[in-house]
Amino acid sequence: MRTDVIDRRRLMALMAGAGVAAGSMAVGGSRLAFAAAGKVLRIQNDGDIKNLDPANRSGWYDETVMYAIFSGLCQYGDGDSWTWEKDAAKTLVQVDPLTVEFTLAEGLMWTGGFGEVTAEDVKYSYERFADPKVKAVYKDDWDALDKVEVTGPRSGVIRLKRPFPALFASTLPNASGLIVCKKAVEKAGGLIKTDPLATSGPYKLAEWKPRERIILTRNEAWNGAAPYYDEIRLMVIEEEKTAQIAFEAGDLDITKIEVNDIAAVKEKNDPGVKLSVRPALAYTFIGMNVENEKLKDIRVRRAIQQAIEAQTVVDGVFGKGVVTRAVGLVPTSIAGARKELRYPYDPEASKRLLAEAGVSGLRIKLTFSNEDAAYASVALVVQAQLAEVGITVDIDQGDSSAQTAQQQDLAGGTWRQMEMFLITYTTAPDPGWVTAWFTCDQVGVWNWQHTCSKEWDDLNKAASAETDPAKRAALYVTLQDQLEETGGYVFLYHGVNPWITKSNIVGSWTPDGGRALLRTIKAV
Repeated sequence: MRTDVIDRRRLMALMAGAGVAAGSMAVGGSRLAFAAAGKVLRIQNDGDIKNLDPANRSGWYDETVMYAIFSGLCQYGDGDSWTWEKDAAKTLVQVDPLTVEFTLAEGLMWTGGFGEVTAEDVKYSYERFADPKVKAVYKDDWDALDKVEVTGPRSGVIRLKRPFPALFASTLPNASGLIVCKKAVEKAGGLIKTDPLATSGPYKLAEWKPRERIILTRNEAWNGAAPYYDEIRLMVIEEEKTAQIAFEAGDLDITKIEVNDIAAVKEKNDPGVKLSVRPALAYTFIGMNVENEKLKDIRVRRAIQQAIEAQTVVDGVFGKGVVTRAVGLVPTSIAGARKELRYPYDPEASKRLLAEAGVSGLRIKLTFSNEDAAYASVALVVQAQLAEVGITVDIDQGDSSAQTAQQQDLAGGTWRQMEMFLITYTTAPDPGWVTAWFTCDQVGVWNWQHTCSKEWDDLNKAASAETDPAKRAALYVTLQDQLEETGGYVFLYHGVNPWITKSNIVGSWTPDGGRALLRTIKAV
C-alpha cells in the first residue's frame, strides 16, 4: 500500500527547496562502470532521492538509501517488533532519564578521505538540528536535546533537557540518529542535499540517474559485518502496478505491490515468489474543517462521524481480513492505540443530529489526492454511506501538492473552502509522532481540521515526557478521545505494506514494511 499520499515532513522539505540534479551523477566526479559479475540486487524504490540530509530528508525513499550509506549509534533491526541494535556504537547506555553515554567502534572511516568517525561528528550531527541555518524539518526529533558532551575521540554523553521516552523509539534508531561528517558538511557550507558528501556505512552512493536509478556499491573502508550484495540497484518506480509488472518480467528481485493485489498473489501461489505483508505505521482518516461554514455545527460533524462505518469501507475496498480498520490515529502495533470508538456507526443517530441542527439537503465536497489508487474506491463507499442519511458527497480528486498549498494558504484564505478530506499520514513507532500534527501551532500547517485547544496541547506535551509506559499509553488514548470529541475526525484504517521477492531471496524490512533494510537482504 502506498502511504505517501501526504508525508508531511517530505512535503515540507520539498517546499524548503530540496532540489534534484538534472543529470546523472557519479561520486568523485567520474563515471563508474559496473560489471555484470558479482552479487547484484535489483529493488524498487518508490521515489527518487531528494534530500540525503538526516535533518531534512524527504521520505522513506531517501531513508532506504541513507540507512545503507550512513551509520548511526543504533538502527532498527528486522523482525516483527520495533527493536534496535548497535551500529556505529560499541556501547550505548541510558544511565538515567536525562543521560545517554556512548562509545564508538574503532576504525569506522569516512569516505572521501575525511578520516575516522569521531564523537565530535556525533555532537555536530545531533546539535545541528537546532541550527536555524539548517532549517531542520525534523527538528522536533531532537527538541529535548540539551547538548552532546565529547569526553574522548570516540566517547561522549547525550544530555537531555527533559525526559524523552521516544529517544530510543523514533529518534536514535531512525534517520534523525544518523551521523554526518562534520568536516565534509562544514566544507560544503553546512547543508546536505542529494550529494551525501561523506558516508560511513557498508555501502556508498556510486551513481545516481535522476528518476531512473540509484546504484550503491560496497564501501571498501567499512570494517563491520559485510553485506551480502556487492551492488544494489534501486530502480525508481513510483507506481506499484508498474513495479509488479517489472518484477514479473524478471527486471526486479524485490518490489512493493498494491494492497489490492495481495489476494491475487496468494491465489496464484507461484513457488518462485514470496509474499511478505506487514502492518503499516500509518493512519488513514477523513478530516473535517471545523471552520468551514457547512461544518461549524458539531452536530453536523458528529452526524458524519456516525454515518461512516469503517469496517464496511476496508472490507469493500481491500477484501475481508486484509486491512485493519481504525478506531483512532495511533496504529495498533505501538503503545497508545485505542480499542473502541466513542461515537460508533449509528445512521439513525446521524439523522436525528441533522434534524436537531436544522440541516437538510447537505452537500459536502470530499477532497483527496490521486496518488493512492485505493482512495477513489474509499470515497465511493463513503459517498454511499452518507447518502443513506441524506448527505450528498461531491468527489474532488486532484494533485496532492495543490491541495496542500490550498490547505496551508492561511494568508489568502482559500483553506476555508476545504470541507472534508481523505488523507493518510505515515508515522514512526512512537505515539508522539502521531499526535504532533494536531496541536494549535500546526493549524494551517498540517492540522487541516483546525481543531485547537490549549488544554489538549498541554496534555500532549505531558504525554511526550511521561516515562511510565502504562501512564504514557493512557494519555495518548485520552488525546485521541478528545480529538474524536471535536467531531473533526473519522478514523478509517491503518493499512499494510506488502512486498514480493524472488523465492531465493531473504527480504529484510523495518517491522512496518515501510523501508527495505538493504544491509541485511541476502540470497540463499
